Amino acid sequence: MQPPPVAPRSLHARVERGFEAWGAGVHRHRWAVLVASSALAAVLIALAPGLRTDNSVEGNLVDGDPARRVYDAFQRQYEQDQMLVVLVEPRELLSIPYLERLRALHEDLEASTPHVDEITSLVNVRHTRGTADTLVVEGLLERFPRTPADLETLRARLRSTPSYIDAIVDRDLEATAIIVKPRLYSDVAAADALAGFDADPGAAAEPALLTDAETHELVDAVRAVLDRHRAPDLALHLAGGPVIDVVFTEVLMSDVQRVMLSALVVNAGILLLLFRRASGVALPLLVVMLALGSTLGIMALLDIPTSVAGQVLPVLLLVVGVCDAVHLLVIVYRRLDAGDDRRDALVSALGHSGLAILMTSLTTAGGMISFATAELAIIRNLGISASIGILVAFAFSVTLLPALIAVLPLRPRPLPPGDRLRPVDRVLSATGAFAGAHAGAVLAGAALAIALSLVGASRLEFSQYGLRWFPPGDPMRAATERVDAVFRGSTSLEILLDTGEPRGLHDPATLRRIDRAAAFASTFRSGPVNPGKALSVVDIVKETHRALHEDDPAAYAIPSDRELLAQELLLFESSGSDDLEELVDAELRFARLSVRVPFVDGMYYPRFLAELERGLEPILGPDIGVEFTGISVLLARAWSVLNLSMARSYTLALLVITPLMILLVGRVRRGLLAMVPNLMPVVLTLGLMGWVGFPLDNSSLLVGCVIIGLAVDDTIHFMHKFQRYHEDLGDVDAAIRETLVTTGSALLFTTLVLAAGFLMMTRAYMLNAVEFGIIAACAAVFAFLADVLVAPALLSVAARRRVRGSPG
Repeated sequence: MQPPPVAPRSLHARVERGFEAWGAGVHRHRWAVLVASSALAAVLIALAPGLRTDNSVEGNLVDGDPARRVYDAFQRQYEQDQMLVVLVEPRELLSIPYLERLRALHEDLEASTPHVDEITSLVNVRHTRGTADTLVVEGLLERFPRTPADLETLRARLRSTPSYIDAIVDRDLEATAIIVKPRLYSDVAAADALAGFDADPGAAAEPALLTDAETHELVDAVRAVLDRHRAPDLALHLAGGPVIDVVFTEVLMSDVQRVMLSALVVNAGILLLLFRRASGVALPLLVVMLALGSTLGIMALLDIPTSVAGQVLPVLLLVVGVCDAVHLLVIVYRRLDAGDDRRDALVSALGHSGLAILMTSLTTAGGMISFATAELAIIRNLGISASIGILVAFAFSVTLLPALIAVLPLRPRPLPPGDRLRPVDRVLSATGAFAGAHAGAVLAGAALAIALSLVGASRLEFSQYGLRWFPPGDPMRAATERVDAVFRGSTSLEILLDTGEPRGLHDPATLRRIDRAAAFASTFRSGPVNPGKALSVVDIVKETHRALHEDDPAAYAIPSDRELLAQELLLFESSGSDDLEELVDAELRFARLSVRVPFVDGMYYPRFLAELERGLEPILGPDIGVEFTGISVLLARAWSVLNLSMARSYTLALLVITPLMILLVGRVRRGLLAMVPNLMPVVLTLGLMGWVGFPLDNSSLLVGCVIIGLAVDDTIHFMHKFQRYHEDLGDVDAAIRETLVTTGSALLFTTLVLAAGFLMMTRAYMLNAVEFGIIAACAAVFAFLADVLVAPALLSVAARRRVRGSPG
């Protein structure tokens, strides 16, 4: 015995009537709505060119993050720590012809490269010489070698000065490095500061850092110089943090254009297949592109930068916006073809699908806004911008799209016999009937799939390694790996040492401890993190002391007398070199120990840093304060907050979406039941990632909340229609059948839109985008299968239990 029909719920009925009234209002004021929404889109799109891109390592972290604060303070004290590294591998380094070519390359870089603080190479690296009372600090090749004897002297000098090895030359003296140090602050900011020189000094703001555009100019200029000097017998590799940032931005822009063009073409084909009329293709794509452009304008207005994680945003907004339009247009065209006028078709479409589209937009935005709590800035920014974009797409779908429908000459076209959508409806109806009749088998199969997925999910590996996203032959990746192989470090670890008192660095015992700490740091190894050169003020002290003792190798040491040490440091400062300023503060209380480390997966840095800190404690003692910063520390911090961000975002997504689902369904039990087919795709997708070996990183981290948001969309449309038919018919099986007949084809085609759109990301150059596209497309298919198989089975089982539990 089936339960009797229930009265329509007034809340849903009122909301649906409200959407119907909205449709009538848009039709009545169609030109005003069209002009207003178009003008708003035009204004916002005009702001889009101001959108900035931030792919820097520090950009991973929010401004208030503790590691970011320490790093920012470090840069204000010691300025830029991210360098461009040009690895030079000639056929024979220590020969006069190659040294002349190296000098020409150095001079060309100095003459052609903007926004540079200094360039250091064998040509001008610090060489300290002197007598007992005279100290000269000059460039190493100030007196250029002209004879074989000069070359042997140079070779001996290189081998006898530890600060050169693994910093400017490799251990075998076969390769050398040119270090290009960018300016920390923007040239534009410097010009503004000069312009306002007479202004109130109290009103001066902190100068702006070097802009993305200036960094790009710098890197492009270095590339151009290297192209002029590169030859078969002179290999030149360009690496370093600024290079990685620029390449990420370049590839991101190229990938977005390629993927969006492909997604537009494929979705146009799907829309043509669904509607078989030009307006059915043009209207959704026009509305979506205006919504995307408006979203980018809002991001620029709010200064929300895009990044490598943001490459999913255009495709996400494309597929979500197209799906919104499909649900409206399906009803509009059906009503027009049935003989309704334009007004009635709009009213019917918005009354039929408006609430469902609103709820899907809210739940998808809810899934994305959960990222707003992430401690990774790139994830937080994507969550905010995607939520804004989804709501903008909804707004345009219920304003601009209906206005366009109202003013364009859409002609009714009766469906011919044998329309290809009808077999699809019959197949979907049969699928629902099968799931209801064999609910136990369907749910058992679902349980087995979940169990296998949980096993796969347990195999998931975490990663935070941007280089993996590039093909092995990529020039930037190859250069970074080559620099790491030759010099054991293309990035930095900065260890800040606090002696606790002004002039604390005049204490020979303190410097000896720093010297031992540098030796330990440069030889310590943890997993794949094998540090290279460690430089500090001790290197200057030893070189100065040796120079003042006529280059006696035995004098390459720290003076044992405090007053002598102070005098020699003062003598070095008076020599005209500013190298000391880069290693100590003005009071000689703080020292900077700069350690080169290789660019590896960020998951390895936390353990490396923890073990290194424990190893340094007995060497430095309790009276020297130690603080770590630098790019490797920022990568370690990003890795540390990755898991926390993932857990927090997933939990928040569920807390946002579950009440919305219950509100839509109107019953707590049925709303919770509806969450099962929403969570299933997440488990299945994570399991798939584990089985095929896709790691979970700061790009694929997005998948879970995206899946939850998109899976809920299908479930909302299914449950919304199921509720209406169940109230009318009072029979669960009949309600499922009618739901799949009327809504199933729209769900199928929106799934095709989602899957095809995300699959177009496989055309991207970067591997993280390819992997995201594959797993997101699979998730869309999983969500559809869950709604046409698992949801009907659950509803049937629940209905049978209610019947058995009812009296009589």
